[in-house]
Amino acid sequence: MAIEIILTNKLTIISFNLKLFQINTKSIPHFLAMILHNDFTVTFVLLTFANVFLTTSKAGIRWGISVYTFLFQMFIGSMLRWNHVLTDSGWNFKRESIMIIVVMMYTLLLGRLFQRMASKEGWIR
Repeated sequence: MAIEIILTNKLTIISFNLKLFQINTKSIPHFLAMILHNDFTVTFVLLTFANVFLTTSKAGIRWGISVYTFLFQMFIGSMLRWNHVLTDSGWNFKRESIMIIVVMMYTLLLGRLFQRMASKEGWIR
């Protein structure tokens, strides 16, 4: 839920407030693709990233899931632009990369916080 809140706020601020990209609202399938991307695909990828990263002790696996998560989000963003779901008006590769890394770090911080809370309650052995 916390990840979904930040994703929705990110989309609202970047698209509607800062107008760095536009969402295609003229086509219902395109708009639904954006909603599904934001609500399901990115959320699932970030939750998978946090679960794998926080539960493994192997550095190679942590690096692998981090690179996979980053590249997958870049790929999906490119596909949305290629299919005219998003139109850039001030957004670029560098800003997209920074935003993805910030959201990944936020996800890890929240995951670590919830992991600590669960261990203090005795839910984790």
